[in-house]
Parts: sequence; C-alpha cells; structure tokens
Amino acid sequence: MNPALFLIAFVLGIVVGYQVVLLVTRRGKPKYFASAEYWVFLPGEVMPTQDAVMTRMVAQNPYARRGTSPVGAAEGLLFSDVRLHIALVLRNKNASAFRPDLFDANSEASAEVLELLNDAKSFVRLRYVSEDPLGDRRHLQFLPHAADAVAELGDGRLIYDKSAERFYLREELQELLRERFDVTGAEAHTRVVWNREGDGGWIETRGLVKVGHRELRAGPLDHDQRVVVTNVMEEAMRHLWEVRTFPSDLEVGAFDDRFKLFFGQARDRFVPVQVARVKTA
Repeated sequence: MNPALFLIAFVLGIVVGYQVVLLVTRRGKPKYFASAEYWVFLPGEVMPTQDAVMTRMVAQNPYARRGTSPVGAAEGLLFSDVRLHIALVLRNKNASAFRPDLFDANSEASAEVLELLNDAKSFVRLRYVSEDPLGDRRHLQFLPHAADAVAELGDGRLIYDKSAERFYLREELQELLRERFDVTGAEAHTRVVWNREGDGGWIETRGLVKVGHRELRAGPLDHDQRVVVTNVMEEAMRHLWEVRTFPSDLEVGAFDDRFKLFFGQARDRFVPVQVARVKTA
C-alpha cells in the first residue's frame, strides 16, 4: 500500500475508533434528570395569582415557628427560576388527566379521593425540573408549601404528588407541614411500593427522581420476602437521598441484620437491584 494512503487510513481508523468509544461512553452514562411535581385539584377554573401564593407562603405562612417562616427568601427566589413551571390544566381540555383509572395502581385512591377527582374542574401543576445537578434542596421545601398555598387560595381539597405517586387530602398535607418545619427529608417525599404478580411480586421506590436519582426496582420476589426487602429498600432510599453520586453497591442494616444491594444498569427510569444478606463470621 502507498505509504501516504496507509497513513490516511491509520488516522481515519483512530478518529472513527475514538468517536465510537465516545458514543458508547455517552450512551452508557445516564443523563441527569431531577423532577418534582404536584397537582392541586380545584373545584373552579381560576388559578390563584402568583402574588397571592407568594404572600401566603412567605409573609403569611401558617406553619411559621417563633416568627420564622419555613419558606424564606432563598426558597422564594424559585418563583423566578426557569426550572419552575406553574400551569392551570382544565378538565374540559384534558379530561384524561382526571381519570382515576389512568393513575398508577399504587396511588391508592380512596373513595373520598375519587369523589374529589370527579368534582374537580381543573388542577394547578407545580413542576420543578432540572437537567443540571442540583446545588441545593430548596425545591423540596418550596413545592409542598406552594401546593398547600394554592389549595388554600383555590379552595382545593386534593393534592397529588406525581413524583411519589401519592394522593394527599389537604388536611393530610397540612398535618405533614405542621409536623415538619424542614420538609426536605426523604420521609416526606418518597415511598416504597409492592407490585403483586402471581404468588409474588416486585418492589419499587417512588420519589428518588426528585433529587436526580433513578428509582430502584427489586424482584421478582416471593411474597414472604416482601417485609424484609421493603425495609431494606427504605433504608437504601434514605441513604441515596443524601448522596449526589449513585454508588455501584450499598450496605444497609435492617431487622438487626446487614444487607448488601447491588445496582445493575439503569433501564428507563429504574435501576435493578439485587439484595443479599451479608454473612457474618
């Protein structure tokens, strides 16, 4: 082969190889995505004004303690954050969003929830989305208080935490905010659900996406493994809530024992998990 042609072919080979490696690397690394979203169902079709919501949340917050509001200036700045989206969704234009049969089965809609869904004419969607790693957790404090303020001003009695797939009656959300001045912890935003299939099922988390993590999925499992693995997953979720980088494995304690979780390759919104008891000498 002509030396010049050989050199050109060699260089092209390096370039193509580098591009393939780069492409594989990019595909293999999950893109960061954090999302927290609440729907506040209203009996009317008018959304409270932003000024009224802001006043209720900051200056007149009913959950203040010793003169200090749980929503301060730092959280208030989120009103002007481009990652915050607030919109009114009308039933007559988006009827499917009000259908209980289209919600996740684990949302556990009670008879009262179904009645409130049936009566609602609209809902206010409060959504905070970031494709860049979050520098703080202000959105976790902001959104529940914003949902409560919208419900109060719009006479709404039902709130849906879409990220955690959980309904709140307004009095239930009020109780949560009264009990927790700081509402950024995992307990207020996450949960573990059991999906039954035949004689067993699988366990999944809900809410980790609020801090930029994929949700966890363990299974298939026998029914008699449900309690132990649920507890293990809850402990793992609390740990992951506090870290920015998703680990390759994790060891947690449950029922006076130690368990190790091995995380597989992310698939869509879930990371598959294998749970093993740690043998002690």
